[in-house]
Amino acid sequence: MFTKTIIAFCALFSAAFCYAEVEKLDLDIFNYEDVVKNDEATIVKMRKSLLEKGIAGIRGVPGYKEAAAKFIETAKAFSMLDEATKNQYAPNRHAGEFLGYEIGAEKFKRPDGSWVVDDAKASYYFFVPDKAENVWPKEVDLQKDANAITSIMFSVGCDFFRKVDLVKSGCYLPLDKFYGVARMLHYRKQSDVTMNNPYWCGAHFDHGLFTALMPAFYFVNGEQVSEPEEAGLFVRTGDKEFLKVDANDPDVMLFQVGEFGQLATNDDIRATEHRVHKARGGIERYTLAVFFDPPMDTVIHSNSVLAEDSRYGAKPGEGCSFIQWHLSSLKRYLVD
Repeated sequence: MFTKTIIAFCALFSAAFCYAEVEKLDLDIFNYEDVVKNDEATIVKMRKSLLEKGIAGIRGVPGYKEAAAKFIETAKAFSMLDEATKNQYAPNRHAGEFLGYEIGAEKFKRPDGSWVVDDAKASYYFFVPDKAENVWPKEVDLQKDANAITSIMFSVGCDFFRKVDLVKSGCYLPLDKFYGVARMLHYRKQSDVTMNNPYWCGAHFDHGLFTALMPAFYFVNGEQVSEPEEAGLFVRTGDKEFLKVDANDPDVMLFQVGEFGQLATNDDIRATEHRVHKARGGIERYTLAVFFDPPMDTVIHSNSVLAEDSRYGAKPGEGCSFIQWHLSSLKRYLVD
């Protein structure tokens, strides 16, 4: 009995020590008021943050915190519906559809090189601003609360993109024609067996221009809890190790760079590689991402290192349309 107690204590101590050793990113968070008034020092620092860390945050956007909390409650209500009901709103990927509910449609490469189906993360996709093509559930008024939060995120994101002036290298992007694709995310609670794969979402890059992110909300049996030390969003830039993004303030909106953004800046700013680590103890995770994209027929002429990727479909310096990059990028992660 004494030996078992010692072993259990050592296991707990080891786990606690491991969690304490999680290295965190020194995230730069800027005040919304300074951004709005075009404070020069703030704008310079925001661009520097994206260049060096690939991610930055803005705090204090009017109405954002309240809209985010309301959306999460509605997202929880939808996620609690039975699977058959939710699957009524599933797209036919083979027919080119993607709007609506989805789970188990992506795969990611683990650090050991093996591929695993990402079947513990459920999504709900919709266009921003709201379009007639969007598919909305009847059982829960997801449309109202989703539009409320994403309208704020889209507006602030476009302003953010304009202010940091990401594109300075001659690639024309029609800012007034940008649109967003939002993704509601529900990361399901895990068992000891499913923890064999430690990631809710494997390492990857967003392939669009840039992404706005809501800090995650965690729940156990419906009650909100703090983010576990071992779990959450981890990012890396260049050859650095993955660092945890310590952004638990629900008043913060995050922004990270996508691959088409890197292409359009000719590597002035690099895309953000990221992954999501699982939580133990029956904890669920909810969040929302808005991906910012140019029109599909947008063509850029890039000399980025990414232009050497086969997805570019042309030689560096030659033209590549966003639809070319978009479709070829999706093939990387979709389950056949």
